[in-house]
Amino acid sequence: MFTDWITSQIGDDAELAAKVVPDYPATGKRTLQDNGSWLTTLTRDDVDLVRTPIARIEPDAVVTDDGRRHPVDVLVYATGFEANKVLWPMSIVGRDGVDLGARWGERPVAYLGITVPGYPNLFCMYGPGTNLASGGSLIFHSECQMRYIAQCLEHLVGGGHRAMEPRQERCDDWVRRSQEEMATMVWAHPSVEHSFYKNADGEVYTLSPWRLVDYWAWTRTLDPGDFVVE
Repeated sequence: MFTDWITSQIGDDAELAAKVVPDYPATGKRTLQDNGSWLTTLTRDDVDLVRTPIARIEPDAVVTDDGRRHPVDVLVYATGFEANKVLWPMSIVGRDGVDLGARWGERPVAYLGITVPGYPNLFCMYGPGTNLASGGSLIFHSECQMRYIAQCLEHLVGGGHRAMEPRQERCDDWVRRSQEEMATMVWAHPSVEHSFYKNADGEVYTLSPWRLVDYWAWTRTLDPGDFVVE
């Protein structure tokens, strides 16, 4: 269906079709929301779609790996996202004196995407593994996190504690289950390359593989046994 619609917008241009029809499963990358205007624009005589990697940029041209010079008047940079740098550029230091960004590297993890072992009283909104790429409401997701965080604070203050952090084994189990589920999703498909969803090793740590109703159930009621308090 996706392929048929794309080719219907560009006519019989097989060369152009080879450039715009994805060679990976549908929705494996962020989908362009196009009503046909972008695709039909590519068929104009004064438009050329170039997919050859850029070798260098000169004052008046872009030179691609094949040696071709493409004269330009204006160059618009669209270099993507630092999606795996969660909480970046903040520097957050935990109990062991290690910066959280350095500890995570390109594998940011948190229990329920909210709390991190070794970093007491740190609660994340829109944290690791909670981005949505398959529909559903990110606002609802955030509301689940906010309710859970509020319960954490009630437990912390109401119990007369000064610090709380998730147990390492709880976080490890959450990450294991999430990665096992993610491996079944289209975003982790091996044919999906050069995706900002993936880190340098082809792993997906930023997206949620779960149904919203499941995440709601898991964050609905705090389990004090998941935490170490002092």
